[in-house]
Amino acid sequence: PVHIIPELNEMFFGDWEMRHHRDLMQEDAENYSAWCNDWQHAIPTNGEGFQAFSQRVERFIARLSEFQHYQNILVVSHQGVLSLLIARLIGMPAEAMWHFRVDQGCWSTIDINQKFATLRVLNSRAIGVENA
Repeated sequence: PVHIIPELNEMFFGDWEMRHHRDLMQEDAENYSAWCNDWQHAIPTNGEGFQAFSQRVERFIARLSEFQHYQNILVVSHQGVLSLLIARLIGMPAEAMWHFRVDQGCWSTIDINQKFATLRVLNSRAIGVENA
């Protein structure tokens, strides 16, 4: 079955959605500068702050046990969500999400055994790999 899970939506950037950072530096310089200097606490104009975004992803992590009856689950989302999800699952702080890259069009594998997670594959483009 397919489950649409709102907690896995990308961070909402409000008035900054689909805008180039050069435009933001000119048109909303004060708020954009504040966000660049403290992205964990400053909030994009009319958007969602990182703290709220992070809490949303944490709520999904807390719900993972609801899916334990499936042998495998596939999570499809945006780079920010996936980076944060991986960081938190493997025990890294939220801000560590920037220490690795999740590429577009790739898949990664995380094994979870009794709440202990192991990142087994990151950014693979392989097709038909058994037990990757």
